[in-house]
Amino acid sequence: MACVVRPCTPKDLPDIMRLIKEIAVIYKIPLNGIRTNVEVLKEAGFGKQPRYECFVAEVPPQQKSKEGHTLIGYVLSVHTYSTWKGRNLYMDNLYVMPEFRGRHIGKMLLNTAVEAAWHKGCSQIRMHSSSEKPENIRFLEYSGGEDLTVKDGWNLFRFQETQLRGMAAQSKF
Repeated sequence: MACVVRPCTPKDLPDIMRLIKEIAVIYKIPLNGIRTNVEVLKEAGFGKQPRYECFVAEVPPQQKSKEGHTLIGYVLSVHTYSTWKGRNLYMDNLYVMPEFRGRHIGKMLLNTAVEAAWHKGCSQIRMHSSSEKPENIRFLEYSGGEDLTVKDGWNLFRFQETQLRGMAAQSKF
């Protein structure tokens, strides 16, 4: 499968919003509870002071989804700061449409975010994962993440400097 991972652009935001809604449905979050919309995403990501970084996974039109979509995954992250470790990256979402999973697209998105973080001086990547999604936890552990807590039904993962360096070195982005 030909898949390209590239930086998100403002024209991708309607698709990002579609994928955010897909995630909400998976986690049984009422759609009317989503406060984000395309305009908010545009200002937050592409305004005077960008608040997040986003990469998208896109397939050619001949490999589009059942619904006709070519943008089939994304990773959205923000920079945070640790008083002990300095600059960090927090991945809010790493998502690939279910019909495209198992094709290493999630790994491509993760590696792209890791490489970008490494080049910006980050020492760790952190994210959470629902305990109701053990396949997600296995993916993060397999990729080198550490399960820091199961408190409140969420797992917090950290990618240490050693993993970042190794993953960034292997990246093709």
